[in-house]
Amino acid sequence: MSERTTSTPLPDDLGPRIADWYADLTWRRGSTLLRPDDRSWVLLSPEWPRSYANNGILVRADPGGEALLAWGEEFLGGAGLPHRHVFALCDLAPSTRAALTSAGYTVEPEVIQVRHVESGPATSPGVDVEIVALDAVDDLHATLWHEEWMPEASDETVRQLIARRASYSRSGEMVTLLVRDPETGEPVATTDVCVAGWAAEIDGVATRTTHRGRGYGDAMLARAIAVAREHGCEYVALTALVEDWPRDWYARHGFATVGPAWTASRHPAGEQ
Repeated sequence: MSERTTSTPLPDDLGPRIADWYADLTWRRGSTLLRPDDRSWVLLSPEWPRSYANNGILVRADPGGEALLAWGEEFLGGAGLPHRHVFALCDLAPSTRAALTSAGYTVEPEVIQVRHVESGPATSPGVDVEIVALDAVDDLHATLWHEEWMPEASDETVRQLIARRASYSRSGEMVTLLVRDPETGEPVATTDVCVAGWAAEIDGVATRTTHRGRGYGDAMLARAIAVAREHGCEYVALTALVEDWPRDWYARHGFATVGPAWTASRHPAGEQ
């Protein structure tokens, strides 16, 4: 059984610092960037129109529901996008959330989680974690999208969601990790690490349902933290849905919640 390690205590001011860092990391992934105010960004990426993360509104301070709705129509609608998407690296007031909900948005609470890279969780014995090219996990990502993450998505939507990973290199150095089934050699688990200055983002620690319970997630997380440490980062960070199980899994591995985040999306009718 893997041991759990205790991470270094986090400074009191880390929450705002990491949120600013995360905003900088995120806006760089848009092909085109607009600035409706000094704490907000509009990302547009016409090459991947079905990627909400690359075509949406990013805010570091709540501008109010009226502004968010207006920006969605002006900038996202003006670009011909059928969806609306907001990613807030801050808290949103109840009135803002109510305005978005009334306009047909699905609003979901998230948290920003961080840990120091000084020590990482112990790996499970015998798990080999490879560093591979970004596109080496394309087929595995396609399987994860179709079978687990978004089974209702069309082939074209999944193609764009996989292709948009190329935008991650705009914000930092990308390191892709892979675990193979030891008997068949089939790729079964993966995660991305984006190294950006003093911190690194861990994105999408994922294992196929058929191969869970074998320590692959623990092993990849430990390797991801080691990668960040080797690149001179002080912290690793991620966002997690408040009501989904990964939040607790990361907490058991030493990640602390340092701030709130929100996503709000309105999907076009019949989108697949």
